[in-house]
Amino acid sequence: MSFAVEPPDLASVAAEHGPTAFVLTVGDDGRTRIIHVKVEVDEQGVIKAVVGHGAAANAVARPDVVVLWSPAADGFSLIADGVASVDGEPRPDTPITIEVFSAVRHRPAPV
Repeated sequence: MSFAVEPPDLASVAAEHGPTAFVLTVGDDGRTRIIHVKVEVDEQGVIKAVVGHGAAANAVARPDVVVLWSPAADGFSLIADGVASVDGEPRPDTPITIEVFSAVRHRPAPV
């Protein structure tokens, strides 16, 4: 079972998962690329992070991205879908902003 998270609630929910998350982008070859970065979520649910050259270039070419937080103490993960914009040209330390349009707390995997 998953629970929807509205963008204005994303910051408080994300805080339960910690200050880092995985950002998933798609490369030129169509394969998913994943990086682990520090993220900040504002009161509107906008995510800001600093990513490397490859993730930034992927986001410029294909701005639909996913942000995934590791499970919180209750076992639920947090997944946010959004559209990325890149501040400047891709470089090793590129600021990225992600406008979230959908987020869920996803149930733990059965064991």
